[in-house]
Amino acid sequence: MALHEMRYLHQHPAVIRILLGILVVPLVYAVTFLASVWNPYGELQHLPMAVVNQDRPVTGMVWGRQVTRQLVRNRSLDFRQMPMHRAQQQLATGHVYLVLQIPREASHQLRHLPTATRPLHVTYRTNAGQSAVAAKMGESAMTKLQIRLNQAVVQAEQQAARQQLAQQTRLTAGQLRQIAQLTAANQGTVATLALSRLQTQLARGAQAMTAVTPAQRRAQVTPIRLIQRDTHSLANNGTGMAPYFMTIALFVGCITLNIIYDAGQRHGKYRYFALAWLDKMSFLWGFVVLAASALWLGVWQVNGLRPVHPLATYLFSLLIILAFFSLVTCFRLWLGLTGAWLMLLFMIFQIGCSGGTYPIELTNPLLRAFHPYLPMTIAMSGLHQTISLGGSITEQVAILVGMVVAFSLGTLAYFYRHQDVSAE
Repeated sequence: MALHEMRYLHQHPAVIRILLGILVVPLVYAVTFLASVWNPYGELQHLPMAVVNQDRPVTGMVWGRQVTRQLVRNRSLDFRQMPMHRAQQQLATGHVYLVLQIPREASHQLRHLPTATRPLHVTYRTNAGQSAVAAKMGESAMTKLQIRLNQAVVQAEQQAARQQLAQQTRLTAGQLRQIAQLTAANQGTVATLALSRLQTQLARGAQAMTAVTPAQRRAQVTPIRLIQRDTHSLANNGTGMAPYFMTIALFVGCITLNIIYDAGQRHGKYRYFALAWLDKMSFLWGFVVLAASALWLGVWQVNGLRPVHPLATYLFSLLIILAFFSLVTCFRLWLGLTGAWLMLLFMIFQIGCSGGTYPIELTNPLLRAFHPYLPMTIAMSGLHQTISLGGSITEQVAILVGMVVAFSLGTLAYFYRHQDVSAE
């Protein structure tokens, strides 16, 4: 049944090249995307976290220093010790995803654990606005850490209690020997007196053991409680994922437009190539701005997205689509449909490299290497700022404006190179 189709392909080798290009699209998409989400929970040793030790040691207890040393040396989590101001700055910029703060009274409170009425509260801070998934993963890791810390503290307290009991036992045995010696020496009065003192001491010890309140017992069972604080909380999961999906949608729109609408076709006669370029590009620029505006209205009205800076989010979306359109159109003009195909593969590759699903530190090393330099990474970074973080987007704006200028010059050069093309 496919005989005539095969004959047609043999007569038109260009179609074969197009089909071969389409053939690898599912392959590239599956391999790249799976590489970015293959085993994130097994790569937590690459998720950067900060520990801030503000503990003031007391006699016989340096808990903060011990825990900090253990966390930094722990190979299952990537903790780095740093001062509080630096940790807060790196959390805000996404260089670390969690900050564990050991309070000043940690050693003092744990030193008096037998009489404690409440657990030691240790705060850890996340930044869901930067990465909602990383905040959840950090919360899961801290839950496990809390169990380990409590087990270690309780075991240390039990060991100290056993040592104290052994010391008390040795003291009691010595006193009993003294009583026996006094009795043998016919000093009965002194031996009734010594025995009375011993009984008093034992009674006081038993009373002290039974005088522990229920609150103190709970504090001894769970001496440490980790408390989460979110630097920038999110209203819902969609708000956290919006930068990722909005960026993909804008890139897809630019590719689709360039496949369906040939930006190189002339529909009129122009005296100068620059006028032909301006006429074509002004129409297409207006079209993509309209498309980005429709996207913005959709996520605002339908999805209920409420950014920290709504106007900045809208204007930045316009800049994103202008940058993406300039890039895709430049390749489409110079390389034809092959250029559009390359941009499709480039978009798929960026989806894996962008860290939109899981933090980029948990993905493939190759993807991590390309991550900082991709247009979608820049766009997502800026949208994170305008939607949830509220920070500056000056750097992102400068990069995207540079893309618009550079690739617009590339399209202008194409019109100059083909200025003798007749109108259709």
